[in-house]
Amino acid sequence: MAKRADARQRLLLEILAQSEDPRYLEELAQQLQCDSRTVRRDLDELQRLLQKVRNIEVRRGKVFVTRSEFSPGYFTSQLERNMPAKEAIARAVVRSLPDGAAIALTAGSTPYMVAREIRRTVVEGLPPHNLIVFTNSLPAFLELIAASVMTGVLGEIYSTEDCALHAPEFHSAFQPGIAIIGVSGLVFGAGVGLELFSHRAEEAAFMKQLLANVPEVIIVVDRSKLGNRHPWSFGGSVLHNKRVRLVTDRLNAEQREELDALREWLTRHGTRFSYEVAMDSGETTQGAGATG
Repeated sequence: MAKRADARQRLLLEILAQSEDPRYLEELAQQLQCDSRTVRRDLDELQRLLQKVRNIEVRRGKVFVTRSEFSPGYFTSQLERNMPAKEAIARAVVRSLPDGAAIALTAGSTPYMVAREIRRTVVEGLPPHNLIVFTNSLPAFLELIAASVMTGVLGEIYSTEDCALHAPEFHSAFQPGIAIIGVSGLVFGAGVGLELFSHRAEEAAFMKQLLANVPEVIIVVDRSKLGNRHPWSFGGSVLHNKRVRLVTDRLNAEQREELDALREWLTRHGTRFSYEVAMDSGETTQGAGATG
């Protein structure tokens, strides 16, 4: 199966290289003896590879690859860590989104995986449909554009450290119903609430302003960030009177007990809290506070 897919994608690339005019999907499907959805998947895979590799050279018996990567910094250092976990979290989140949702997607490696998963569902023709996703993450923005998702930019000042845009005073006419956010660290407990952390003061300030008027917040975080503290925090009272959902990839028994107690504590502040664990198989396990 893999060899047939590789051969088909190579032939597709050769056809496109020789074509001077746009080609219809159905025409390419007939030529490749597959359906148009398969052609869409192949095109998406080829586009990903072309985005990653700018040039290939052979010098003195060595193959050198010039890559089209994002600027070095915190984002790129986190991008390859716990990749299967982040992909599982992204699948769980995107699968739960309603059609036509207006979403604010923030910077970070796990939110970036959410953007990639949105792109995959668009290519596959799967729900959710007709999303509107604004983001301050340049890598996520590029994924959304590639998927022809209705999108826009949040923030004004670009940071190479995060590959993201922030703003000292956040103003936007866009009114999201859902914010999907990443964090550098997360500490939780009854009496403490949900303390979210950023490694940068500018991002923490930006997040407080962004979350102030969003009714639903989805926190996407792999297990390596749980229990981590940084100097700059947000969350806390900003999350009161909202629907808050935590999606991670692993919790031990003690953490589950703490989250169940936290649900009861947050209820007194008008916060509807739930949590779930996303697994590589695509399944999720929900906490006691989870709601459909």
